[in-house]
Amino acid sequence: MGDSSKSLFKSRSSANAFNMDIGKMLNNDFSSLDEDDEEILVDIPEGFKLLANAFNSNIPNIRDVFKYAIKRGVSKHKIWLLRLGYSNNNEFSRCLIIPSFDIKGNINYYTARKIDVDTNCGYKYKNANVPKKNIIFNELNIDWNIPLTLVEGPLDLLKTNDNATCLLGSSLTEDMSLFQNIVKNKTEVNLALDEDAYYKSIKIASLLANYDIKVNILDTRGNYDVGDMTHEYFIEILDNAKEFKTEDVLINKIKQL
Repeated sequence: MGDSSKSLFKSRSSANAFNMDIGKMLNNDFSSLDEDDEEILVDIPEGFKLLANAFNSNIPNIRDVFKYAIKRGVSKHKIWLLRLGYSNNNEFSRCLIIPSFDIKGNINYYTARKIDVDTNCGYKYKNANVPKKNIIFNELNIDWNIPLTLVEGPLDLLKTNDNATCLLGSSLTEDMSLFQNIVKNKTEVNLALDEDAYYKSIKIASLLANYDIKVNILDTRGNYDVGDMTHEYFIEILDNAKEFKTEDVLINKIKQL
């Protein structure tokens, strides 16, 4: 692939348009790039192909990646929306690959998850080697004018509603592009961190509230991590999310005593 991963990709609703624009992405179409903008450009894994085009593949490794995605409860809609992929390249063989596209349609990040429980490859996840501070994961999909769901990692996005992105961790700070765009657009936030990071949710919510951002916290305590939930269960706790109040900070501190 090499530099071919750096070209334009625009989101479309139809599969035909999707395939046409994937072609642009893989054929160095730089027509919309502003040379004055600072770009984070990443080489997508060698041999990357869309999983959506492999529904009926009889190639064992590809079929197994597709089965893994379905076993995790990934819908065909999410396979298209997140542009999930695979590769037959040795380094990324038998990985579910989740790419990220910036607002202009350029690849800016990816994560690859090995589908095998026991593996001699030396890693379970393989991520793009770029600083995360300026990455807004799949900004191409984001509508800043409606509530935005924040989760920890790319695999959590397999279970969320559509207007969602991930922190690539469990923190959100003022120097991060994601934080700055939320504040700039006054975007309401639905915060859904895993249960072991619930108290970090309070810290993030408090910081956003200082900038008059409305934050709703999904209560994941006593439940599965987001990536292990069903989509239906995630939507249920999303519907029951509670708006963060400043007094929650004091309550949180008392509970931690």
